Amino acid sequence: MRPVELSSPLVRLDQPTSGDAEAIFEYCQDPLFERVLTVPWPYGREDAASFISGYVPAGWASDREYTWAVRAPGSPELIGVIGLRVPSGSIGYWVGAPHRGHGYIPEAQRLVADWAFSTGVVDAITWQCVPGNIASARTARKIGFSFVGEMPADHPHRDGSFPPAWTGRLLATDDRAPKAGWPADVVAD
Repeated sequence: MRPVELSSPLVRLDQPTSGDAEAIFEYCQDPLFERVLTVPWPYGREDAASFISGYVPAGWASDREYTWAVRAPGSPELIGVIGLRVPSGSIGYWVGAPHRGHGYIPEAQRLVADWAFSTGVVDAITWQCVPGNIASARTARKIGFSFVGEMPADHPHRDGSFPPAWTGRLLATDDRAPKAGWPADVVAD
């Protein structure tokens, strides 16, 4: 599939470019990323360049993973990254520390889900995170994911293991209202 752009008044999703490599590298130095993401660690500039020039285009070309840069409309600045793996429908994302708490990722998730469901790419999307990653869980809950529990991760961690993961599911037929059943810390404000 050829890459597609998605947008709303809050975010624009387009392709990461070589100009984003330094921002990706800088954001991926965040110690939080070592704990909650499966990106290589330590994360080097060559990892960012390889992600942009190899991983992202290969995913689109093979219809195995669709990855977007998250930006504010009218701005070239990278805010974060979001991707959807196919056929599993697994969604993953991260946002740079300066951009957290502004609603960019829930909106990006909504755009990706709407696109994936309307085009028939998938009919269900799975979200997972390291248990205790309250921010990620709140983001998934906000757009209507149902919490289905803790189970082995669908994708290997950087050490090859499949550690426990909080898991949520969003069906094409679901309404987008927050669902009951999430851990108490996720629901608490």
